[in-house]
Amino acid sequence: MEWPHERATSIPAEHANPDLSQIGVVVYDDGLFGDALIAQCAAGLVASGCRLGGVVQSNAHRRGRRRCDMYVKDLLGGDEIKISLDRGNEARGCRLDPDAFARIGAWVERAALERVDLLIINKFGKEEARGRGLRPVIAEALIAEIPLVISVSTQNLCDFLTFVGDGATLLRPDIEAITAWCRNAIERGAHHRFQARLSSVQA
Repeated sequence: MEWPHERATSIPAEHANPDLSQIGVVVYDDGLFGDALIAQCAAGLVASGCRLGGVVQSNAHRRGRRRCDMYVKDLLGGDEIKISLDRGNEARGCRLDPDAFARIGAWVERAALERVDLLIINKFGKEEARGRGLRPVIAEALIAEIPLVISVSTQNLCDFLTFVGDGATLLRPDIEAITAWCRNAIERGAHHRFQARLSSVQA
């Protein structure tokens, strides 16, 4: 289902192409479920030989803790880091480690430069909605015309759609639907690159 929305000013208009549906958006209410779904999709694509970049998140529960520890993994390089700060059960507010975003951003930038088949980012969260976090590197990936699949909570969906402009496709939180969109986007990307090389040879 295509979602009509206001074109964002953050992404140059000439890079937006609704027909190609460069962005697949997995909308969720439960963050833990969304993280697991994106990670499962990535694992299946990697197993079938796709070259992925970006990050997926895993959440580990510890006895005696109300909230889980959060980790992200670099799909291109394989490294994994903890992104949650241990502030105790009574702490409120953001638990994300701000220093981790610089490293994650570098992973995403590398994936964009190396022209992976598909970029996966586990979520567009509160930090991105506020203009921080991974927002700049998401913009760079979109300008580089790399297919992107990303999960977004219902609370942050309006901010995300305003940011990316036209061309996003809302996906059901279903592994088969997400994987099918990813495979289709990868095939379209490969075809586009082949046509571009053919044109350069013929020129």
